[in-house]
Amino acid sequence: MYKLKPVVPVPSLGESTCRMYKLRDLQQMSFSEMPTGDKSDELQDISDDAQLADQEIQVLIEKQNEVLKILEQLELRLNKLDVKFPDAKGSVPILEKEQSTQCNVKKNPISSSKPVIINDIENLIKNDTVVFADPEDPPYSLLALQILWPSVAWDISYHVHSSVLKDLKAFESIKAFKNVTCKDNKSMVKVFVIWKHIKPNPKVIRSSTDSSIGEVSLLRTFNQYLATQPPTAADQIKSDKVLDLINEIGYSANDRTTELHSLITDSNTKLDITNIIIWSLLYKKSEHPPKIQKWLSHFTKIIIV
Repeated sequence: MYKLKPVVPVPSLGESTCRMYKLRDLQQMSFSEMPTGDKSDELQDISDDAQLADQEIQVLIEKQNEVLKILEQLELRLNKLDVKFPDAKGSVPILEKEQSTQCNVKKNPISSSKPVIINDIENLIKNDTVVFADPEDPPYSLLALQILWPSVAWDISYHVHSSVLKDLKAFESIKAFKNVTCKDNKSMVKVFVIWKHIKPNPKVIRSSTDSSIGEVSLLRTFNQYLATQPPTAADQIKSDKVLDLINEIGYSANDRTTELHSLITDSNTKLDITNIIIWSLLYKKSEHPPKIQKWLSHFTKIIIV
């Protein structure tokens, strides 16, 4: 029914006239009859290759033995060593070192509570603090870290996320924020601020399991480690109540500026975290009563240089 092409017989063995590499001819070796004539040269090459392979194996074995001897010697040396890392308490405290001239921090007298700060700062420097901040709503309290805790070696760096690179308006709002660097690398508190459009803002990250939201949480975190004088129980309850109220006002959908105004008194110009956060929230707004504007100007002259 169908016409097929004729089958062409093909020899079982093919002989190549041009060989790039001299390899063992497995087909020839499987034959019972050994080749004669010119094939004897190929067999000689095969025996040479086999001998060369054995020499290479011997070299590898010798190299392996040398490596094993070196590892045994290293193991003996490590067993003799006392592998104990120094305790963090043995490090030189930041307050006992000379302040770097690169830090724009006002030098204040060191209080008698210095040991408390030293013990807590060692826990603070274990993890760097990363702050994701929205350039359209900058957390201006970042500018007051050096003022609130002047005896600490700060390393504050600001970075712009790729999503904000083309936003010229964002760059205009964050021009007041400048990097702060110190020479001390051992007992330095590092803060990485990343400008990125994020809500809610700011987001504070200390580790994979330690994150919080808001300027209140940001300053509370540092105050937990850097407070020079632990407050009394009554003062702590009062302070927490005010800070919780400020945090609620800051993230409220309604305008509650008047409630922030009620927390301000003309005589209360203390540079503490409560007043700094109130100033940061009100500084972003344009219109205020004369008394409030005077209060804001007082902090603005100190914080924004």
